Amino acid sequence: RDAGIFTRESDYTQRVSTANGVARVATVVIDQISIGDVVVRNVAAAVSEPGKLRTSLLGMSFLGRLDRFDIRSGVLVLQE
Repeated sequence: RDAGIFTRESDYTQRVSTANGVARVATVVIDQISIGDVVVRNVAAAVSEPGKLRTSLLGMSFLGRLDRFDIRSGVLVLQE
């Protein structure tokens, strides 16, 4: 909700396996994700049912659309 994505109970139609077990997710498309100067539009995403994940994850539907991403000295470097 903080990101402006609103779901209903009936939206959680997919099941995924996580480190914490099986969870239900709602599939959505995020209009735009911006991190610094990097902007990716129309990103496929999954919203986990409330209380299943403590943090948001940046997935391959975002990272795979970049020219390059790398981790250097513990810092994620993104390049469009």
